[in-house]
Amino acid sequence: MKVHKTILYSDQALNVEGRGSRKFKGLAGCGRWAAAFLLACILSGLLGPTARGADESKNKLEFLIARNQVNDPFFRHSVVVILPTTGTVLIVGLIINKPTHMTIGKLFPDSPELKARTDEAFFGGPVDVHTPSIVFESASVPENALKLYGDVYLTFDPDLISRSFQSPSSNFRPRLFLGRAQWAPGQLQNEIRRGGWYRLQAEGDLIFSSKPEDLWPRLHARAAPSKYIQYRLPPGSVPVPRQKISAM
Repeated sequence: MKVHKTILYSDQALNVEGRGSRKFKGLAGCGRWAAAFLLACILSGLLGPTARGADESKNKLEFLIARNQVNDPFFRHSVVVILPTTGTVLIVGLIINKPTHMTIGKLFPDSPELKARTDEAFFGGPVDVHTPSIVFESASVPENALKLYGDVYLTFDPDLISRSFQSPSSNFRPRLFLGRAQWAPGQLQNEIRRGGWYRLQAEGDLIFSSKPEDLWPRLHARAAPSKYIQYRLPPGSVPVPRQKISAM
């Protein structure tokens, strides 16, 4: 199976084709870190002065699995992790299974901490695609971060992003995302009712999967109802004959 990769250019405009096609400036060094602060203001309901979010006892998160009939170029065959809600009216998530052709080092060539990184950046969604975020592991509770589960956090803070890449993790390497997915109140529920998504509780570690190309088919198979459903009557029950309904 071929891995579908979103192409990003650090020295050219990023053209994301699809519904409402828009052009975004590519990332050319750390001069665009300031955009992260703007996003932090927009998502003030998600991020506070201290890390918060998911229940510490839970290691599972909610995922959206695009159904097979979804043809939107941004979300086709997408797996989206939904961020824990903490009072914001928006529903925010990250697409976790679409690596790009760009390495972190190429996206941030002027950053001493990041210019040597060869990790692939991931396409997190079509909203604010120029704004980076990372999911990372931390033994201590960091400030300006959203707790996802266990010792795993999400941040848009530029200083914390740099520090996280400098601090080696015992289990997971930090994963950088560009952009995010976002729904207004009622919008996601409407898309689910129209057959666009499956909802699934699954292991949070899927965010760090070393085989992102396998996530969609694997989770889609788990979320989709079986084609063969057996109905069993309780012992002693008498089947009710089907009645013919005539038109009035």
